[in-house]
Amino acid sequence: MTVRDGPPVSTDPPIEPPPSRDHEGTNERPRAGTPAPPGSFDGRARSFREEQTKRRSAQRERIGTFLVVIIIVLGVYTIVTARPYSASSRYQFPPLGPEIVVNLATPSGASPVTCTAGGTAYTERVPWTNSTQPVSTGDVSVRVYEIFDGDTIGDPNAVANVTSTNVCAGAPPDSTALWYAVLAAPNGTNLLTYTGGHQWTAVTTGPSDIQVENGSALILVTNVSLAGSGRGIAVLGLTGTSQIRGTVAL
Repeated sequence: MTVRDGPPVSTDPPIEPPPSRDHEGTNERPRAGTPAPPGSFDGRARSFREEQTKRRSAQRERIGTFLVVIIIVLGVYTIVTARPYSASSRYQFPPLGPEIVVNLATPSGASPVTCTAGGTAYTERVPWTNSTQPVSTGDVSVRVYEIFDGDTIGDPNAVANVTSTNVCAGAPPDSTALWYAVLAAPNGTNLLTYTGGHQWTAVTTGPSDIQVENGSALILVTNVSLAGSGRGIAVLGLTGTSQIRGTVAL
């Protein structure tokens, strides 16, 4: 019997249809960088995020504009309502009165004196010629200073042992207590002493705040001579609204 050959059978694998690109209803996610198809879950999420970003940007812009307007309005209000200083303002500071000048004459020069407790001190007599208005000791302080830079020379530990006739009735000043001052009346009687620690103190029983008479003198008592050393002595203070000032080189 004759057997007829049939159609040839292919040995190649069957060709599969290309995969569907419709992701709706499937769990397949698009590759990174590939836009999600419209209407898909990822597409709707991305659209929602973009819309939220736009809304936040618009909200920030409105807030920024509002703040700028507020700042401008406040600035204009401040400029319009600001009032220049006037003498009738209840917040004004009292005007300074005329300066009271103390005229101190040229010092006599340093003179050594023997102190009661032993040792030697140096004194310079500074005439208080006058002042443009009366001055009380309670309104002024005494300063010894460097003329070059204005630095003061303190006397924190000075002890003034003085009687009505003796400007050094105790120990002389030393390197830790450089100086003290004595106010003498026009007749030469020692009335008050001055130190940085105790200010004005009466030599005998009496007030320490007294009016300084014209023709009085400040006597500076020091541990070494300051004459011609580039130092000066000053009387500084304030009474009412007027400053008090008097200076002279030693």
